[in-house]
Amino acid sequence: MRPATPPSGRPAAEARYRALNDIGFRATETNLAAAGIAVEFRRIDPAALVAAEQWTGRRMLWPWRVLASDWRRNHPSRFEVAVWRDRRLCGLALGRPAPSATHVSLYYIERDPDPANPLRGDFAAVVVAALASYGIVLGKTEMRLVNPLPALVPYYCSAAMGFTLLTPAHGEPYCVRRL
Repeated sequence: MRPATPPSGRPAAEARYRALNDIGFRATETNLAAAGIAVEFRRIDPAALVAAEQWTGRRMLWPWRVLASDWRRNHPSRFEVAVWRDRRLCGLALGRPAPSATHVSLYYIERDPDPANPLRGDFAAVVVAALASYGIVLGKTEMRLVNPLPALVPYYCSAAMGFTLLTPAHGEPYCVRRL
């Protein structure tokens, strides 16, 4: 009798990265709770998509339903997060690690613009903390915010967030920070 062969291919990669992402999520939830910020990280599921479609006054009209579907199809190692607090969706984000490089990147981030959002003013920092945890679990040494909104670059490059803006000759500008 032959020993069982471990699963391989796309489903195995998806499961492996999901488990690594979950490790990063749980570590970040624990660290944030110790700092007095109780959140729950989940994948972008149908409940999150429905909640996001109810947001009014959005700055960016990211097509989250399409983005989530496309990223699931094309990026098994993706960073996919819906951030919840007190049963309320506070925001969504998508990113991915570079396959052969030393970084993990965030491509899409959006918070509920409602002034009553319990993470208003903290949402980006919460997502960056989760992205950093995922990057560390993967062995990456830096994280990037790809093509950030120009109005938010001063915040991302502030001492509190710790990023530096880079504008390559070819390609999109990005903010970078060591892990």
